[in-house]
Amino acid sequence: MTDADLAEMRTQAERLGFNLSESLLEEILETATAGDSEATETATPSAEGVGHRADDDENALLAVFDEPRVRTDSGPLAGTTLAVKDNIAVADLEMTCGSRAYSVVPSETAPSVDRLLEAGIGLVGKANMEPFAMGPTGEFSDFGHVTNPVDPDIVAGGSSSGSAAAVAAGTVDVALGTDTGGSVRIPAACCGIVGVKPSHRLVPRNGFVDFAPSLDTIGPLARDVPTATRAIAAMAGPDPRDPTSADRSLEFETLDDLDDADGLTVGIPETPFERSSDEVADAVRTVTDRLSTLGIETVPVELDLGDTEAAYLNIGAAEFSWLVSGNGVTRGQGTGYDEELRQAFAAAREDGLGEHVARRILPPAFLDMTSGGATYAAARAEGIEFMTRLKAAFDAVDALVMPTLRVRPPAVETVTTRADLIPVLGNTAPFNIAGTPAVTVPVTSLDGLPVSAQAVAPQFEDGLALRVAHALERVAD
Repeated sequence: MTDADLAEMRTQAERLGFNLSESLLEEILETATAGDSEATETATPSAEGVGHRADDDENALLAVFDEPRVRTDSGPLAGTTLAVKDNIAVADLEMTCGSRAYSVVPSETAPSVDRLLEAGIGLVGKANMEPFAMGPTGEFSDFGHVTNPVDPDIVAGGSSSGSAAAVAAGTVDVALGTDTGGSVRIPAACCGIVGVKPSHRLVPRNGFVDFAPSLDTIGPLARDVPTATRAIAAMAGPDPRDPTSADRSLEFETLDDLDDADGLTVGIPETPFERSSDEVADAVRTVTDRLSTLGIETVPVELDLGDTEAAYLNIGAAEFSWLVSGNGVTRGQGTGYDEELRQAFAAAREDGLGEHVARRILPPAFLDMTSGGATYAAARAEGIEFMTRLKAAFDAVDALVMPTLRVRPPAVETVTTRADLIPVLGNTAPFNIAGTPAVTVPVTSLDGLPVSAQAVAPQFEDGLALRVAHALERVAD
């Protein structure tokens, strides 16, 4: 027991509102540190993995195997290839979270990846990303800007930028991304491919470095809905190492179920269209009007998004700031219980997480701290009100369809302020707060740039969201 330990214990006592004597603090500290050396004696993971650094044209990939890792030549994904966002663990490959401050070579593979390997996929390696999954454009990775294969003057989207670019370029067939406020769907929309944000907790998240545990999901990107469906079906289901994972699976028996859309009622919600640019809203409406040819009825439905965009930004920043203070662990929620990943997070925190992360996190984190949590509580209250309105909408319709992005994919170096983020994530982040599945599909184009629509269904009705997304795919330009 050191003076520094005692000072830290006193600070924590005061933070929690305890007025304790020095002798009692010493007694409590002695209890707290008993056996501490045994609990923390673990080897620091090596930063030298197998494989090599990729050199693809889009800078979409980071560490890759010399040859794709294949576990079985049979299964629903046999013959396809996979890249994994670099905040999801793959044994023996360096993981960086897109930041030079963070480096670890995990000894275990995340179950989301493990299950895809069991389904026959060939694992190529890791995909580039925004540092700690912060940023919707794909421009800020410490390992270089990710180029959009559709148009190099347009952002690839983020934060799963490398995952989307690798799929769109044909480098891999499937990529895993993570989606906290749109980080799978936004890059998928920018690159003109399919992106799936599953229901919160459908896919286990252990072996993943959290951003905001109450919002985080792991989902696939692919060039078509059937391939993405095979991936999400393989990944879904509980894992004991993620105590928040749900005892749910994808309800499809076969992929033929994807075509079963006749008789569905799809709502066209007012606010997401009204807040989108006229050209994007009109382009998506033109495609949704064609859903009737598949036996789907489309009806207008009221769904006020409220101020969920700002609520998302405050929730995400507050939860990440708590993760930082806990070296990647959030008590009761989250998946940061792997000691290798916790140590890597602690080392990154000591080295500094970088200017990009600071600019995203510090303003709302400061408000959270100075308000005593009032801003977080208000953001959560905003989210609860939105979920109530969303439930009312689903009482009237089976699913919803709306633009994924409110504007065309932005040009490089044009998203520079908090206000610039809203048109990019304003239609995606609300459904992270609600925990519902959302699938984005390219449906048309404007001057050669992709325009995507997003299918949303009630929580754990992921199969329904995929069926509506596939219907959009079938009537798309």
